[in-house]
Amino acid sequence: MSKEIAAIYCRLSQDDGSVGESGSIQTQKAILTQYCEDQHITIGDYYCDDGWSGTNFERPNFKRMIDDIETGRINTVIVKDLSRFGREYAEMGMYIEHYFEEKGVRFLSLSENIDSQKGLDSLVLPFTNVINSFYARQASSKTKAAHRARAKAGMYLGSHAPFGYVKDPADRHHLIVDPPAADVVRDIFQMFADGVGYVRMTKILRERGVLNPQAYFNQNNPDYFKSEYWRKPYDWHATSIRAILNNPVYLGQLVFGRTKLKGFFDKTRIPAPEEEWIVTEGTHEPLVTRELWDTVHQMMKARRRENGNHEVQPFAGLVKCADCGSSLNLSYDGRRKRYTGFSCWVYKNYGKARCTSHAIGWKTLNTLVLEDIRRNARWAAVAERDYAQMLLVAKQAQQRQDTERQRRELRWAEKRLGELEKVSSKLYEDRALEKITEERYQSMMPGYEQERTSLLETQKSLAEAISASEQIYDDVEAFLPLVRQYTNLQELNARILNELLEKIVVHEKERGEDGTVTQQVDIYYKFIGYIDPAAMLNKALSPAESSDDTKPVAIIA
Repeated sequence: MSKEIAAIYCRLSQDDGSVGESGSIQTQKAILTQYCEDQHITIGDYYCDDGWSGTNFERPNFKRMIDDIETGRINTVIVKDLSRFGREYAEMGMYIEHYFEEKGVRFLSLSENIDSQKGLDSLVLPFTNVINSFYARQASSKTKAAHRARAKAGMYLGSHAPFGYVKDPADRHHLIVDPPAADVVRDIFQMFADGVGYVRMTKILRERGVLNPQAYFNQNNPDYFKSEYWRKPYDWHATSIRAILNNPVYLGQLVFGRTKLKGFFDKTRIPAPEEEWIVTEGTHEPLVTRELWDTVHQMMKARRRENGNHEVQPFAGLVKCADCGSSLNLSYDGRRKRYTGFSCWVYKNYGKARCTSHAIGWKTLNTLVLEDIRRNARWAAVAERDYAQMLLVAKQAQQRQDTERQRRELRWAEKRLGELEKVSSKLYEDRALEKITEERYQSMMPGYEQERTSLLETQKSLAEAISASEQIYDDVEAFLPLVRQYTNLQELNARILNELLEKIVVHEKERGEDGTVTQQVDIYYKFIGYIDPAAMLNKALSPAESSDDTKPVAIIA
């Protein structure tokens, strides 16, 4: 191709924020276009990478330009200055001094007056590249520091808002709710909490005609970028759902720095240590409650295997062996499409040498847990005050007396620490004024210091004990409204179980002298732990409230 066809290449990154209007993409294009007109050079195409670092040569439009060189569409590359081409001297030298020469491509950089057709200065070009690389490192360091400062201030720094939000028109660093997408996010969290598996959820979303996040963004931002994924707008995947469920932005949090670059030139992103993260709370309106978030993530931590209907069994991750502590595996009858029963995982894999079966039927456990929840819900609804008091007493005997005693001891310790501080200061002053000898001072101070150290430890432990004691009251208050809504509960599901329960501990069966087989099951609730029905029966309930359904939890085999 004899005719000169030029590629106009422009680049601007976040690190170049200080270049001002003179370095903007629009200005670069205008300058280079005017140059081509003056020099009678035909422009083949414009290749602009906005927001891409000069050290990264995987820029989409840079790669497109290279493809067009390979196919012979262009034979000239023009940039405003070398820094727009790149800021990594080794790779820049490879392209400018080797690749372009091999391909017969003329390279021009206007600011440095570089024209490969007139020959490349063996000194100017390498030095310029090194300077640009040095600048890139400095700019990158400054940019990172600025980003961390903004993150600590609770400013959103993403190029576009996460699914469910849009950037505030009045403040691009603040997120506001995008109602249509926010409803989808809430539905995803709720479906997962209700036991809907990933596969089934993707099918539900497709059948509802819900746009996936990429398609939704493209629909509302048609000029931002072109994506082939737009051609499958309803094609949801499990990875997209997991990403939404794991994003703390939906709690009203911003988390900065969860990943970092492997190196300055290696742009591979790797997980960053959690202690390096910057987390800011309450930066924007949350889409889900803390309770729903905790429920979902408790379920995600459990081993979740979907059945043939792409549903996750509601007890997943909750049922534990009383002896070895491992999870109980659940059997599923695929032909009859129903769960059958649980058994110890360790026993199943290693036999009697490690544990016993702890087998319990699905229907038996389901009925037992359902009745226990309803029983506690009725107690909480009918006699809330008495029930709360019973829980408090059952959880910690002599709670109020112990707390008051601890407070008295704490007040005395704080008073004594104040006295020791005065004594120590007086001793130091007396020694300085030679009212007492150095020997006398050295003989008295260690004892006071030892007592002070002991009192500080006592103060800390008492404060922690009081805090723990007070927390019990808070936990009971949190548990009551949670449980009493299930007075008329008819059926268990994953959301209810994970909302209410911490774990279910299954003991081995025991055979009595009369041949009766019983099996103890301990049910641990959120906030308050295990509720012993027998202990509760020893507390004061009115005759109307005391009924047959307040029997201790046991299974009759």
